[in-house]
Amino acid sequence: MHESLLAELAIDRLLRAYADVSTRKAWPEFAALAVPDARFSFDTRTGDVIEIEGVEAFAAFGATATARFAFYEYVPLNFVVDIDPAGTARGRAYQFEIGQDRESGAVTNYYGMYHDDYAQVDGTWRFTRRQYQSLANWTATEPMVSHPIADRP
Repeated sequence: MHESLLAELAIDRLLRAYADVSTRKAWPEFAALAVPDARFSFDTRTGDVIEIEGVEAFAAFGATATARFAFYEYVPLNFVVDIDPAGTARGRAYQFEIGQDRESGAVTNYYGMYHDDYAQVDGTWRFTRRQYQSLANWTATEPMVSHPIADRP
């Protein structure tokens, strides 16, 4: 029981690190969060599912996807996980994202769910697969007042 609680805590920290990288748009830091050949898919319910393989390709995708936002924040809401004593796990992670388009000022809210696979590599939990499913989104056309995140000295 003790080991599974530690694993759940470590996966919670992994999910929060992903949110931090996404919010700060610090995509080069993403490599530490997934195995090198991790697979990612995004079903935004607007057409084809986007498939990405590898951490470098995913970091490039993330940078492109968030570049249009003057303000962007990724918020993990909840997660459930089943831990396998062999050093793998599967779970679902629910999230909320908000982004303000740099050009139009429109604000879009996104709710989604990830189906995740994890593996413990050298004592650290990492993503091996993330499958995103959009649950809802909407856009407000009134500009949002946003304030950039200041880096700590």
